Amino acid sequence: MNILIRNGRVVRPESISADDIWIAGEQIRAVEEKIDPHGDVRFDQVIDAEGMYVLPGIIDAHTHYLLHSRGTVTADGFYSGSVAGAIGGVTTAIDFANQEGEKSLLEAAQARIDASQREMVIDFGLHQCIFSMQGDMDQQLQELKAEGITAVKIFTTYKPEGYFIGEKGLKELFRSCGRLGMMITAHCEDDPLMEEIARKYEEELHPPRLHPVLRPAEAEYRAVRMLGELSRETETPLYIVHLSSGRGLEAVDELRAQGVRLAVETTPHYLMLTNELLTGPEARKYIMTPPLREAKDNEALWQGLVQDKIQLVATDHCAFTPEQKLQSDDCRTVLPGIPGTGELLPLIYTAGVASGRFDIGRMVSLLSETPARLFGMYPRKGRLQAGSDADLVLFDPGRSWTIRNDTCRSAAGYTPYDGFQAAGMPVLTMLRGRIIAREGEFFGSRGGGQFVQAGPSELFQD
Repeated sequence: MNILIRNGRVVRPESISADDIWIAGEQIRAVEEKIDPHGDVRFDQVIDAEGMYVLPGIIDAHTHYLLHSRGTVTADGFYSGSVAGAIGGVTTAIDFANQEGEKSLLEAAQARIDASQREMVIDFGLHQCIFSMQGDMDQQLQELKAEGITAVKIFTTYKPEGYFIGEKGLKELFRSCGRLGMMITAHCEDDPLMEEIARKYEEELHPPRLHPVLRPAEAEYRAVRMLGELSRETETPLYIVHLSSGRGLEAVDELRAQGVRLAVETTPHYLMLTNELLTGPEARKYIMTPPLREAKDNEALWQGLVQDKIQLVATDHCAFTPEQKLQSDDCRTVLPGIPGTGELLPLIYTAGVASGRFDIGRMVSLLSETPARLFGMYPRKGRLQAGSDADLVLFDPGRSWTIRNDTCRSAAGYTPYDGFQAAGMPVLTMLRGRIIAREGEFFGSRGGGQFVQAGPSELFQD
């Protein structure tokens, strides 16, 4: 099937062009000025994109669909989570497989891929979480890499849950990943500091407002520094997930000054929400880890994006219903996480581009091309060029609208951005040449997504 997209403004990180796009089957055949719809090629469909930006499909590089946690499961499974993403312009999500008991890493990953393949409506990649150094880790990592999983995730906290490997194990893992050219991604909060703080509050109630006190920005700083030192010592690049604070960004600056190769992600909620929400009547709905910070941290992170200290924005979508969130009054046991995959593009366009912080080319870098490059999907994903998958979004910058709970497509049934005035709207989402969402309606198919086998991260390139 041949499709022609005409009259739009094609956006790449370095340019905006008045090109037309010829799609043949699942791939882009050509991006050229003025392709004749009545020429030698017979087009089955011609889409007029007059007045719209044509963007590469958004890559949400940090999602948790169908996450089993603390005796329950997230509201969004693979299907509902990916539908919400598709309507918002997301064409690829990167999710996680947990290390499971006696299973090998590959067995755990394959089970997650199989489950995702049956339900996902968009394409997906996978990171493997590692909680312990059991078995022949080098062999297990090699098996993962051959399967197309080239990034692992570690935690510097959550000891009671069994997620923290310990410094000796971390050094071994860093060396193994460095030898194999695999990316280490890390949740950074310093467990010893948080344990010390927690002892001071043992006899007190733990309402939501205490969450940032128990898990302060200083804990992020210390954990980033600790892992950065391991990265430097082992010559293994490091990717920091969901950076939440200006203090954490200071650690990034210090490490880069020492020559450490780092990539950094932040999220819309750390850019746009503050811990004042943790004092309100619906405070439990806004609990995630790390916690929300102060307005000064929001601004520090925006400046980090502008100055390329932070390389991409993802959502950390982890959606629970309000009923699930309200099961506890204790900030330590409230289910942590919020929805957001469907709102990623309009939020960053509005608060980043429409506000004048950076141009739309920078946004495409943050949301599409850089995640594809960092996670080994480029140039199949992340760019509008001949030979790439025909994943794209038509985005209308003139469509003003209000993000509301009752229009949120997440099964959580609410959005933390309720009432936010958006300055632009994704009006069409195409996945590998098929329209899967249009004007807020879903037209794709359950199981229509494919697993994207990842190659090495560009962070390993000199």
